[in-house]
Amino acid sequence: MWSTIADKKVNYWSHLIRKLSPGGECERCLQPTRSLFFLCESCIKELPQALHTCSQCSEPIASAGRCGRCQLHPPAFDYSCCPFLYQPPLSLWIKACKDRRQLLWLPRLSGLMLLSPVAALAQADAITFIPSARRKLFRRGFNLTEIMARRLARALKIPLIDSALNKTSGNDQRGLSARQRHKNLSNALQPGQLQLKGKHIVIIEDVITTGATANAAARALKQQGAAVVGIWALARTPPPDWYDKH
Repeated sequence: MWSTIADKKVNYWSHLIRKLSPGGECERCLQPTRSLFFLCESCIKELPQALHTCSQCSEPIASAGRCGRCQLHPPAFDYSCCPFLYQPPLSLWIKACKDRRQLLWLPRLSGLMLLSPVAALAQADAITFIPSARRKLFRRGFNLTEIMARRLARALKIPLIDSALNKTSGNDQRGLSARQRHKNLSNALQPGQLQLKGKHIVIIEDVITTGATANAAARALKQQGAAVVGIWALARTPPPDWYDKH
């Protein structure tokens, strides 16, 4: 309910801002743009991206293919798509939305995802999202991934499933190691009671950090019969050693 109210507020203010703001101007470089999107094509190309990423977990790697970890210990999800890296300015925009409740970023972040849609969407049966625990939802007032999922499902005309996953209590994942994240999610994320036999489900995420949340969600969906589970996230956190090489 809270996320639905937040989504309606975003739609209202986005419409008002478009009416009152001069269209066709990039907010980063102030150069003219060909559309009403907040970034021009040049600034979009300058957003942090990796040349090659693992086809399964989207972690940056040296060459195209699957990373060694996914080959040795494949996650529960079958593929993922993360068009950007979780680095400035993108990381600052996501934090502004989630931590400072700057709802203007909600349609912008969804718009960035629509610039690089998942190739497998044509075969997807439905889109879903990872719910927030009640305490976090009450504190923040909205679930970012739920609103993004609703907007993307509406734009792409793909069915949305909002009861495939159940979130119980759990500590905030941010700042935890990969092992701590897996332990934290062991009981916090539970499958729903849906019949998803043979279905291809795409989970919407804002950021993939270690992949623990995505893995737990995909496992819960497959427990309900899903045949293929993909992850579509806006950004991927690079591994610690990636920064030393770049």
